[in-house]
Amino acid sequence: MVRRLLTSAAILLLFSAALGWAIRLPRLKRIASSIGVLLQLSGAPVPASSATLSEHELEELNSMPPQQQAERLLERTINHYAGAGDELARRLESWSGKIHSTPELEHLTDTAYFSSDLRVRAAALELWLVRDGIRKTPQQVDDLILEAAATTERRYFRLSTLGILGNRGVEPEKVLQTLTYYAHDPTGPARAAAINGLGLLGTEGTIPVLLDIFRHDSSSDLRERAACNLADSGMLSRDLRQKAVPELIAFLQDPELDQTTRKWVLQALREITQQNLPDNPSAWLSWYSSRPER
Repeated sequence: MVRRLLTSAAILLLFSAALGWAIRLPRLKRIASSIGVLLQLSGAPVPASSATLSEHELEELNSMPPQQQAERLLERTINHYAGAGDELARRLESWSGKIHSTPELEHLTDTAYFSSDLRVRAAALELWLVRDGIRKTPQQVDDLILEAAATTERRYFRLSTLGILGNRGVEPEKVLQTLTYYAHDPTGPARAAAINGLGLLGTEGTIPVLLDIFRHDSSSDLRERAACNLADSGMLSRDLRQKAVPELIAFLQDPELDQTTRKWVLQALREITQQNLPDNPSAWLSWYSSRPER
């Protein structure tokens, strides 16, 4: 009898607790919904501040050593603070020989280089040049070309640095010619270095070279690297990437194209055009032919 009473009491308590939760649940949902709205977890971005370098912050920057100045201004540039990129550019020369590689700087420059904003990517390039003591002069380009030809040691660094210098306006045609030469080198490491340099250079002339590597290189790894630099990596603008689209569609129409490369072509097309069309080449050809801007 006692056991039955205890069991009944336990059931009653459980029922009461469940009823209490059922009564409170709508209220809890309203609170959670309200918090979600307040935090803006979805929808358009909501500014949290003016996102402008204040006079106070500029004063603080002036009291910092160059390394901290560079890291702070790059962080602000990544977060699109008005005036941060201009301030960073203004101080670059004064940082020469005074900043070096640190985990924080490498993290920030890597983050900047994968930004969707080319201006932020360019800030990473400028800081890499300062970090490595690279002068933005034609003589520096010539020196790097000679060093890359003389030894395979640090060739990846030298060809990549050539791409950066060309992007920043130093002998871009000479840089393109040099990188194109190494893009046809018999050794894979030299071609890999050239692909990275071409991505960093980011001029219209790099597109046919990258397309040729993507279509014909014997290494699947290097073909994929070329595809990435055409689609989203490197310093090509989105408008320039569009110029690769006709050739990429032509690749799809090749019946001898292997399945892996076909997958990369489709991925590149979708990333460049922001179109989610079927894998069928005719769908892509029809879309491209009917674009209003043609």
